[in-house]
Amino acid sequence: MSVEETSQTVRDLSGRVQRLEDRFAINDLIADYCSAIDDRDLEKFLALFTEDAVLRHKDGAMSVAGKPAIRDYYSARFAAYGVTYHYPHACRLIFEGRGRAAGVVTGHAEMGVEGRLVIAAIRYTDRYRQTDAGWRFAQRELAFWYYMDLAELPNGFQDSFRKHYRGERLPAELPETLETFKSWRQ
Repeated sequence: MSVEETSQTVRDLSGRVQRLEDRFAINDLIADYCSAIDDRDLEKFLALFTEDAVLRHKDGAMSVAGKPAIRDYYSARFAAYGVTYHYPHACRLIFEGRGRAAGVVTGHAEMGVEGRLVIAAIRYTDRYRQTDAGWRFAQRELAFWYYMDLAELPNGFQDSFRKHYRGERLPAELPETLETFKSWRQ
């Protein structure tokens, strides 16, 4: 192998190793999001976002932009929660260039809310940006398969109004809004 071929192989290997390191760092970011909520560690939670981050629900029930707004929103949310347990499942990442990536993460949350056990199935659609402090959320959008009291889940799972959010019964975004799902229902 020539010096030039060896150099190219090292660069390719170095880039591949960097991509793996980035993937692990983003997975850690996702896990830290869950533990920061469950631990009620607001400072750790805020540190996971870029200064101009946007955090919202797909249906518009919640939308905040910038760390001060995220702080205000989650200060109130943390105070309203009892015990919570958030856990991520599958994570699909797409690197979009140097220091930028997008991802789709599925997860569940079990939450004590106003003395009730609420369970939610969530799809997070994320934009990540690499900063001097590491990978951070630049945008996080939550869409729900369901959000309801655990006691309601056996009967409510087949209802299209599977989001029982703050006293309202709202239609779930998933899977009904997906084109692939719609094509099966025709």
